[in-house]
Amino acid sequence: MRAERLEQLFIERSAGVFSLLLVLESASGSRERVTLSAPGVDELSTVGFLAGYLRQHGLSLAPKLRVRRRRGGELEDAPELTARLRGVMKDVRRDTTERGPWG
Repeated sequence: MRAERLEQLFIERSAGVFSLLLVLESASGSRERVTLSAPGVDELSTVGFLAGYLRQHGLSLAPKLRVRRRRGGELEDAPELTARLRGVMKDVRRDTTERGPWG
Protein backbone atom coordinates (compact mmCIF):
# COMPACT_ATOMS: atom_id res chain seq x y z
CA MET A 1 0.00 0.00 0.00
CA ARG A 2 1.12 3.53 -0.71
CA ALA A 3 1.71 5.82 2.25
CA GLU A 4 -0.69 8.76 2.37
CA ARG A 5 0.17 10.91 5.36
CA LEU A 6 3.08 12.11 7.44
CA GLU A 7 2.86 10.70 10.97
CA GLN A 8 6.28 11.71 12.34
CA LEU A 9 9.12 13.94 11.27
CA PHE A 10 12.63 13.90 12.73
CA ILE A 11 14.92 16.85 11.91
CA GLU A 12 18.67 16.94 12.42
CA ARG A 13 21.28 19.42 11.20
CA SER A 14 24.68 18.12 10.25
CA ALA A 15 27.44 19.83 8.29
CA GLY A 16 25.12 22.69 7.28
CA VAL A 17 22.45 20.42 5.80
CA PHE A 18 19.20 19.29 7.35
CA SER A 19 18.42 15.60 7.37
CA LEU A 20 14.71 14.77 7.52
CA LEU A 21 13.38 11.35 8.44
CA LEU A 22 9.73 11.07 7.43
CA VAL A 23 7.56 8.33 8.86
CA LEU A 24 4.65 7.92 6.47
CA GLU A 25 1.56 5.81 7.04
CA SER A 26 -1.15 4.42 4.79
CA ALA A 27 -4.83 4.04 5.66
CA SER A 28 -4.20 0.33 6.29
CA GLY A 29 -1.57 1.19 8.92
CA SER A 30 1.53 0.17 6.99
CA ARG A 31 4.50 2.47 7.48
CA GLU A 32 7.24 3.69 5.20
CA ARG A 33 10.34 5.66 6.11
CA VAL A 34 11.86 8.23 3.77
CA THR A 35 15.07 10.18 4.37
CA LEU A 36 15.61 13.54 2.69
CA SER A 37 18.45 16.04 2.67
CA ALA A 38 16.91 19.49 2.77
CA PRO A 39 18.29 22.95 2.08
CA GLY A 40 17.55 25.75 4.47
CA VAL A 41 19.17 28.30 6.69
CA ASP A 42 17.06 27.21 9.64
CA GLU A 43 14.44 24.68 10.65
CA LEU A 44 11.54 26.95 9.64
CA SER A 45 12.73 27.30 6.05
CA THR A 46 13.34 23.56 5.91
CA VAL A 47 9.68 23.01 6.84
CA GLY A 48 8.74 25.08 3.77
CA PHE A 49 10.85 22.78 1.59
CA LEU A 50 9.16 19.75 3.14
CA ALA A 51 5.68 21.16 2.47
CA GLY A 52 6.54 21.37 -1.25
CA TYR A 53 7.81 17.78 -1.22
CA LEU A 54 4.64 16.54 0.49
CA ARG A 55 2.46 18.40 -2.02
CA GLN A 56 4.37 17.00 -5.01
CA HIS A 57 3.92 13.46 -3.68
CA GLY A 58 0.25 13.84 -2.77
CA LEU A 59 0.88 13.39 0.96
CA SER A 60 -1.06 14.97 3.81
CA LEU A 61 -0.42 15.50 7.51
CA ALA A 62 -1.72 13.08 10.14
CA PRO A 63 -4.07 14.59 12.73
CA LYS A 64 -1.58 13.71 15.48
CA LEU A 65 1.60 14.65 13.61
CA ARG A 66 4.69 14.63 15.81
CA VAL A 67 7.76 16.67 14.88
CA ARG A 68 11.00 16.09 16.77
CA ARG A 69 14.47 17.54 16.42
CA ARG A 70 17.85 16.28 17.52
CA ARG A 71 19.89 18.72 19.56
CA GLY A 72 23.06 17.76 21.36
CA GLY A 73 22.39 14.07 20.88
CA GLU A 74 18.91 14.29 22.39
CA LEU A 75 15.51 14.23 20.68
CA GLU A 76 13.01 16.90 21.69
CA ASP A 77 9.49 17.68 20.56
CA ALA A 78 9.20 20.76 18.33
CA PRO A 79 5.60 21.98 18.55
CA GLU A 80 6.48 25.27 16.84
CA LEU A 81 7.67 23.33 13.78
CA THR A 82 4.49 21.24 13.82
CA ALA A 83 2.43 24.44 13.83
CA ARG A 84 4.57 25.95 11.06
CA LEU A 85 4.23 22.85 8.88
CA ARG A 86 0.45 22.81 9.36
CA GLY A 87 0.29 26.50 8.45
CA VAL A 88 2.42 26.12 5.33
CA MET A 89 0.42 23.09 4.17
CA LYS A 90 -2.81 25.04 4.70
CA ASP A 91 -1.40 27.96 2.66
CA VAL A 92 -0.29 25.60 -0.12
CA ARG A 93 -3.75 24.01 -0.23
CA ARG A 94 -5.46 27.43 -0.33
CA ASP A 95 -3.09 28.70 -3.04
CA THR A 96 -3.71 25.63 -5.20
CA THR A 97 -7.47 25.95 -4.77
CA GLU A 98 -7.44 29.62 -5.76
CA ARG A 99 -5.17 29.19 -8.79
CA GLY A 100 -6.24 25.72 -9.81
CA PRO A 101 -4.00 22.68 -10.01
CA TRP A 102 -1.98 24.05 -12.93
CA GLY A 103 -0.94 27.30 -11.30
